[in-house]
Amino acid sequence: MRYDFDMITELCRELGLQAVARSASEVAIELEKGVALVFVNAEREEDSLVGFDGGEWHYHDDLMCSDRHGFHIELGYLDVLTRLADGSVLLCEEWVHGALRERSLVHRDYVDEFRYMQEGEEIRIRRVQLQNAAVEEPRPNTPMQTGGPSGRR
Repeated sequence: MRYDFDMITELCRELGLQAVARSASEVAIELEKGVALVFVNAEREEDSLVGFDGGEWHYHDDLMCSDRHGFHIELGYLDVLTRLADGSVLLCEEWVHGALRERSLVHRDYVDEFRYMQEGEEIRIRRVQLQNAAVEEPRPNTPMQTGGPSGRR
């Protein structure tokens, strides 16, 4: 699969993420200081990938996340960016004895990382902080807050 860097850059701009073209074959999205998600278009299309700077974790084509029951979700590369922005795709870090071992992406509703933990391992999962995102006002969710079905208070 070839990644459309123009579409990635435009979507990132809309979502409040910063995309930087590093070369004709690579674009990086800075998720936070020192954490870049990199899209690479390789010479052979099947070798194109998405991964983190300095890490071994990566994926080709769609991101697939599963839960401990075997249910799963598959997300296209633009969906991954949209879901990072809405908080349903999260940044996951594996730490061993206080040192970062690996970064990956997980889906908030489809996480099975915990069953593979070993002694001395720590998993940190967090939502990406968007750079230019507007703060959304809390939405009322009870009839008393909205004034009931008629909308009157």
